[in-house]
Amino acid sequence: MKVVKNGDKVKILCEARLENGETYYTWGEENPLEIVIGEGTFFPAAEEEIKNMREGETKTITLEPDEAFGPYMEELVLEVPRESFGPDAKIEKGTRIRINTPSGRVFYGTVAKVNENTVILDLNHPLAGKKIILTITVISIQNGKRSSTPQ
Repeated sequence: MKVVKNGDKVKILCEARLENGETYYTWGEENPLEIVIGEGTFFPAAEEEIKNMREGETKTITLEPDEAFGPYMEELVLEVPRESFGPDAKIEKGTRIRINTPSGRVFYGTVAKVNENTVILDLNHPLAGKKIILTITVISIQNGKRSSTPQ
């Protein structure tokens, strides 16, 4: 029976949950996730855990915040003038917004609080600082190119 190795293209079913049991995202039968192990397109710590799994095998993995969406950083919580959003902007607590900087960079943030003249924006990923629990089932393995480096 095939086992997952570095460079293999694998198709997985995956449920991502928070510690409180809330399901955050599911890649199910209708939308399985395809990744190449070792490319780092999925969580690298999870890719390591997927190595040596077999087709049909299921594993539950807990990712620490630094292995998932990073730590929560207070310096990414900013207070900005309300007029920065324009007169027609609907700014409400919990709204996700796109921010275009003068240099052309794009950030996404969540409105944390709306004051009379300012808005508190949180630029952290919504799951920053949280453990993520992944339940992964390998449904297919397509052999990839093997590198000459040890696995």
